[in-house]
Amino acid sequence: MSGSSAFDSAFQWPVDLKQLIHFALYDTQAQLFVKSSCNTFFQPFKRSDGTFCVDRRVGLDGCWDRLPEAWREYFESVTGADEREALLVRLSRGEAEGLPDSLNAYLTSCRTLSLDRTCSPVPVLSYPSASSSSTRLASQARAPISAIRRERTEEEKLAKINLKNALQAGKSPKKEHEVDSLSQLVADIQAEERLTHCVDVGSGRAHLSRALACPPLDLHVLAIDWSSSQKAGAERIDQLRANASLAPEKGSLTHEVSSLDADGVQAALERWSPVEDRPTSPPALLVALHACGDLTPNAMTAFVRAEKVSQYRGARAILVGCCYNMQTPSLFPLSRHFASLLSTEHPMSRAHLRLTPQSPPTWHLTPEATSALYASTLKLAYRARFEAEMEAAGVGVNHERRVGRIPECRSWGECRERALKKAEGGLTSAQVPALRYGQGEEGEEAEAERWATALFQLRVFWTLRSWLGPPLETLCVLDRFAYLCEGLRDAAGSSEMRRRVEVVNIFDQATGSLRNVALVVR
Repeated sequence: MSGSSAFDSAFQWPVDLKQLIHFALYDTQAQLFVKSSCNTFFQPFKRSDGTFCVDRRVGLDGCWDRLPEAWREYFESVTGADEREALLVRLSRGEAEGLPDSLNAYLTSCRTLSLDRTCSPVPVLSYPSASSSSTRLASQARAPISAIRRERTEEEKLAKINLKNALQAGKSPKKEHEVDSLSQLVADIQAEERLTHCVDVGSGRAHLSRALACPPLDLHVLAIDWSSSQKAGAERIDQLRANASLAPEKGSLTHEVSSLDADGVQAALERWSPVEDRPTSPPALLVALHACGDLTPNAMTAFVRAEKVSQYRGARAILVGCCYNMQTPSLFPLSRHFASLLSTEHPMSRAHLRLTPQSPPTWHLTPEATSALYASTLKLAYRARFEAEMEAAGVGVNHERRVGRIPECRSWGECRERALKKAEGGLTSAQVPALRYGQGEEGEEAEAERWATALFQLRVFWTLRSWLGPPLETLCVLDRFAYLCEGLRDAAGSSEMRRRVEVVNIFDQATGSLRNVALVVR
């Protein structure tokens, strides 16, 4: 491979990489969002009578003043409750009509520099380009895979086994959708290439492993996870299914506790299939469903290393990343191609990664999603208000006030009581007195109006900040894609790319599976 890139000059990326990198990592307004925290949205103010109140924080130490003046003036001119709610929905969808030009440009950049996330068997990106036959196969309507089960005997029926519970066994509708969709992708690969063995990395309760081991796929699956309690939970589900005559028949399922670093994953790949099944068995399929943080890069590194060993060359992989916010920042970039485009060595900070889970276009896909959004942003506002009260009381310094995770609350009063108990060491109302919201002297109705305005502005800021999530996640996905392509070409020892790497939107985000991008090696 010549130069720093595996890619032909004619290769078409789905977004402009130079624009994406500049916008997500170096643009001035974007970096103001990255370096902000909604916990600092409010601050205490001392009134003329010496008492304190809470109000919106002023200056760049807060949030609102980080917006350009034209943006602030536009949002502050929207006063009706219905108009505010409609505007928030429009912002989350990226609809820019009627907005200030610079705000329009910001939202347009966020949209156009992000991968399309429409669920489809047709790859968003493929290198080398998919052949017409494989594209046609992927384009065909997929019939859902159904498990093949033998008829139970009368003795089994009389045992009063709850078959429905055995089938579900802790599997949520979201998980069921994910398992079904990924199993169908495995079936597509199986139609192209013989598969007998599979390594499931970060298998958890092994819902996916179980589906791959059972008919009609019938793979011999090694499910590895770092947690012994997860392994024990998976084995309890296995027993429940075995009692309901749902155990694998031709396939098999083996659970192991294992290190999930690159060495641990590589070792699993290189010993599965077991020795007695070689050399007739092809290399194992590597799968990782929502592998959090560093686990996806570790699995990719292990896959590329194993590819350099002749007897393991030709393996397939399906990797669905998750929780980029838990990734070690220095693991971006992974690829030489992206490294060559950066103006600094490691520009991806922890603050950038914390934004990657955010996905405003999905916030109103269902009524449940809308309700969850309003509840989460209300909790965010309550927490920021409590932070300001602690600041007024002199608890902690430089916003380093540790408060544990607070569940959703029905009111500010309920949230405040829980926050006092969750604070490090525990606090009382005497230590952190309750403060009114707003610097005005009017009554409760006026205070409620001021609070409604503050909540609207916090939600505006949160939405605009969260819009950086899709381009930042796109940056991570495309870098991982490039890394796989480079690694496979290096392993081949020639300029010819003998394998195909794809980016596929495998899940429907409306099911709650927001991290729906799969990296597929065929």
